[in-house]
Amino acid sequence: MEHKAGEQGVTEVYVYVGEAGKANLERGMDKEVWGWKSGTAEEKAHHEVLASLKEGDLLHLGHLGLGRIPGLEAQTRSVSQLITTRLTGGLYTDDSHVWDDEIYPYRVPIVVERIQHDVTKDDIGVEGIEALRKSASGKGGPRLLESEQSVVEQLLQGALEEHKGGLLGTEDPDDRIDLDLPSVLDRQEYGRVRVEQKKLRAVKLGKRTEVPCDLCQLTLPKRLVHTAHIKRRSVSSSEERRDLENVMFACVLGCDSLFEHGYVYVDGDGLIHASNQVGDGALATAVTRLGESCTAFSKKSAPYFAWHRQTIADVKEG
Repeated sequence: MEHKAGEQGVTEVYVYVGEAGKANLERGMDKEVWGWKSGTAEEKAHHEVLASLKEGDLLHLGHLGLGRIPGLEAQTRSVSQLITTRLTGGLYTDDSHVWDDEIYPYRVPIVVERIQHDVTKDDIGVEGIEALRKSASGKGGPRLLESEQSVVEQLLQGALEEHKGGLLGTEDPDDRIDLDLPSVLDRQEYGRVRVEQKKLRAVKLGKRTEVPCDLCQLTLPKRLVHTAHIKRRSVSSSEERRDLENVMFACVLGCDSLFEHGYVYVDGDGLIHASNQVGDGALATAVTRLGESCTAFSKKSAPYFAWHRQTIADVKEG
């Protein structure tokens, strides 16, 4: 993932704004204030968060893309717009009219710092997406970030109860197609946008509606399986970014995050191992459901797995 760590001493709060709140969102940005209804703000959990906010804290307002949907599905979605604002003061109450529909008396003063579009878990982490999803399910109430490990474990537990997939073969002809990608893979749009990612995924998927995860071998609906670079995209050359051998299928049931953060790695023979970062707790349990070998491993992909093994999983070899 490429999202940045939070600022030290700064509380970050996530709030989801649905379609009905579009006009209110625009008004709030114009007036540099955000507010909550009494019923929402006075709920104990919400009020504790709001009361703790101070000048300098961050309020992330996510608009469209999620809503009241299951956690796993949310991890495959993108948030249409994410407005990051910084508080210029703490919580206060005011009954004056700012928004046309209702009075939102619990308020915080803000200033817009950044606007992003089509934001995914790669940008704000699985925990950021989950915070927005829970806000959507909680009447737009403020949500603090949970730890990534906690969110992944919750998603994994729910997924294991829902899905019991089968196996597919290790080779698929759809995975051996030459690409005709644009020469420039990034374009400027409030940041960097992954131009090649959708085409890589389309080529890998073909016309399939279900695909196997290369790590756990569960066959799942394609919306639950990500197309992930083995060698991180941020350090890959333009040619490496285009290379299908540098792409694997990793499901959102935990495999994607376990691999990306180096909790598991693939050795020189294609076998999957837990790294030294995994202890005896819940992570160890999560790793046990993975397959014995990685179906994306080949002679051509081996150098990419070696990079991941040595750089991300910190495996000392030789």
